[in-house]
Parts: sequence; structure tokens; C-alpha cells
Amino acid sequence: MGIVIAAEALLRAGVVWAGVYFTPLVWTGYIVFVDAIIASRTGVSPLTARRKEFLLLLPISVASWYVFEGVNLLLGNWSYANLPPGRAARWLGYAWSYATITPAIFVTAELVESFIGERFRGRRPLGVPPAAEAGFFYAGLALFAVTLVFPSPWLAPLPWVSVLLWFEGMNDRRGVGSFGEMFRGGDYSLFVSLLVSGAVCGLLWEAWNFRAATKWHYHVPYLPGVKLFEMPVLGFLGFPPFALECFLMYRLFRFLAPVKLATDVLGRPWSVPRRGGPC
Repeated sequence: MGIVIAAEALLRAGVVWAGVYFTPLVWTGYIVFVDAIIASRTGVSPLTARRKEFLLLLPISVASWYVFEGVNLLLGNWSYANLPPGRAARWLGYAWSYATITPAIFVTAELVESFIGERFRGRRPLGVPPAAEAGFFYAGLALFAVTLVFPSPWLAPLPWVSVLLWFEGMNDRRGVGSFGEMFRGGDYSLFVSLLVSGAVCGLLWEAWNFRAATKWHYHVPYLPGVKLFEMPVLGFLGFPPFALECFLMYRLFRFLAPVKLATDVLGRPWSVPRRGGPC
């Protein structure tokens, strides 16, 4: 929390670089602070027990967000303001900010799970049939194709939905970790924890972005005048499913990486029974 307090103090004091890098500064402090709470509650945390995997998570977080930055080039749903003029300073801000996204989601989810996880484990299994997972995969492809062929700010929700469906279907087929697999085992703890995490982090993202000098602005046609901070209020509905996407993208990208460890950054095993299928 010391980093967050220091960043706030520097921002109030008018320190230019603190305003430029305020968002990644406070999120770095938040991640370290929440990780410490997790360690005190459970004895293990990403930074204490899974440090190597946590470091591997950082470039995956950057790569994951660039998927959405690419779509935004077509749709123009947000833009950045008051960026530093130098290319190096600008790209430092991009990389640092994007590297905090998935870690923030994950440490928040792990903290939430430490409180409520047991309530959602060992529940009645939900059978997600192979046809449904294959349907998710192809539906994700179709929605993403619509976004590319008919780019419009009005289609803002489509790429987010398409990524969630496509990665869920792909991960389930490849046996690299999907929510369908968890549901079949009667484990809903991570799913619920990620939804809560997305809501919490979404509110903090927008609150801290509102105060920063270098920030993003939204250009979404849905109730644009009804905002909380910079975000049109309907946009907050996207943060919980975004957290699910972060997990699915992380699991698939790590599956493709050459370095293999026993568990992922959330302490979950990599070995998931593979399911065959067209995708």
C-alpha cells in the first residue's frame, strides 16, 4: 500500500512523471499489497510461492491486452490522452500498464477465493457437453468475423464476447483449462472469484484512471452521457467477463510457451484431461 500512497502524494504534489505513470504505479502497489494479504491468509501467494510463474505472467498480460488494442484500432472505442512525447517513455507506459492487468485480476481473484472458495467447491457438477464447447468456439469465430467485416463503435461488446467464447472452446478442446472443465468437476470457485475480481478491478481502474494525467477516454455510443468516472455506466458490465477472458487467455498462451512449471500462477495444476474435437 506504500506505493499507492506515495503515488497519490506525488500526484497531488504535481510531480509530472507521477501523473504520467500514475496508473501503472498504483496498480503495481495494489498487486504487491494484495499479494501480501494473500500470503498472510493462506501462507502462499503468487509472489512468495510462484514467483517464476508470476514473472512469466507479465508478458502474457501485455500480449493479451494487445488483442483488444488491435480490435480497438478498428472500432475506436477508446483513446489515450496526455501521452508523453518521447517514444521510449510512451512505450514504457504501455508495457508497464498492460503488464499489470492480468496480475491485478489474478491476485484479487485469489484473495476473493480465500474467503469464499470453499462454498463453491464440491458442488453438483454441471455437464457441459462437447457440442456446447465446440459451439462456443465457432460462435466466437463468427462474432469476431462480424467485428472485422462490419467495424462500428456500436459493435463494442462483440469482440469481448467473441474472445470469451473462442478461448473457452479452444481451451476445453485442448485440455489447457476451461470453465466447462471446472463445472464438470463441481468446482465453481475460480469462476465466481474471477467475476468478483473483474468488478472490483474495473471500479479501481476507472477511479484511478480518472485521477491520472495520462489516461484513456471512451467513445462508446451506449448512454455516453451517463458515466461513472470516464466510463459509461453500461461499460462496467464488461469487467466481470473480462476477468474470465484473462484467465482463459493466460492458460492458452502459457500452454504454448516452452517453459513448463507444475502449477499455474493461481496454484492450479496444468494437467487437464484433453477432449478431442474439431478445434
